[in-house]
Amino acid sequence: MNRIRWRRRVADERDEYVNKEEFVGVFESEQVGLQRLALLLTASSDTATRCLSLALQQCLATSFVFRGWALSWMRRVVIRNAISLVMGSGQPLFVKANGDVEKALTTYPEGELLVFVANVQRILGFSQFDRFVFVICVLERYSVHDCAVLLGRSLRDINNALQRTSRQLEDLDDLGNRPLQVAMP
Repeated sequence: MNRIRWRRRVADERDEYVNKEEFVGVFESEQVGLQRLALLLTASSDTATRCLSLALQQCLATSFVFRGWALSWMRRVVIRNAISLVMGSGQPLFVKANGDVEKALTTYPEGELLVFVANVQRILGFSQFDRFVFVICVLERYSVHDCAVLLGRSLRDINNALQRTSRQLEDLDDLGNRPLQVAMP
């Protein structure tokens, strides 16, 4: 009898995790937001595309993410890969060829412009480290501690970067600058 309960529990637990098809579905439905995140972090459309591709590969190879956390996990993987590609050695955290990735990435028209209005121009003007801190802490709402762990920096470094970005945004507002439209090819 215990063996039957164990098998049911294992089957039930398996149903709680995201499978490959669901990750592809999340990627397709949230691609615009994920592209924005990757672009803000990398400040390069080519690097952002590579970051997204690597993030999707890693997610497809993951078998332990609960269904309700699929998008959060995917966004975190995009952040981790952006950090590695831009601030690290330039090597992704995970590399594995997978045909599902090309299929998911090619379902969208080549060269589709994603236009969004906000303070994107200002954010892209921040120094590399300040940009990462701002996007991770302010836009993605990670704690200062989590940001410090992801970037491998001290809490003081993160807090100083947040203060600098806050001052820069205030200075620009004082000059009467308006948000600009930015297109990502």
